[in-house]
Amino acid sequence: MQHVIPRISLAAVLLGLVFGSSMVRAATFAQTGAAFNATGTIATGIKPLVWTPIPCSIALTGQVAADGSSATITGATFTGNALCNISGPLNLPWTLVPTSANTASLSGFMQKFAYDSCATPSAVAMQWSAADDTFSLTSPHTVNSTCRLITFNFKPSPALTITP
Repeated sequence: MQHVIPRISLAAVLLGLVFGSSMVRAATFAQTGAAFNATGTIATGIKPLVWTPIPCSIALTGQVAADGSSATITGATFTGNALCNISGPLNLPWTLVPTSANTASLSGFMQKFAYDSCATPSAVAMQWSAADDTFSLTSPHTVNSTCRLITFNFKPSPALTITP
């Protein structure tokens, strides 16, 4: 019985090293502390308009954290058709956190839209493409029962890269 205890302890230490080292190597943005601008498109569908996507242009401003662990979106404007002009960001700042070598999560996302139908904070899954330095919505995202984010993509300048 005495031989089992040291083996269990050694196994626990080895597991701790494996899992501990994987947590230390979390994905980060390579441009630590950098300010950036981004442009792209966003299309939102709301139930009263039979989920028809309303496409808008979007301009973002932000700052990468000093340790690269996240980027904070501090400003956003929506432009385009008449519905875009009454739409806009809510709940700023939004936080973009790299989750792997090619994915990120945008938390706190909230949008002013017709009848406040999209005024629910959301965490939006994003895909990052190294080929064109663009973040894109991985799939349509249901904000709530009356609002869906159909497309959302933006290209930061200078480009942000994720270090796994």
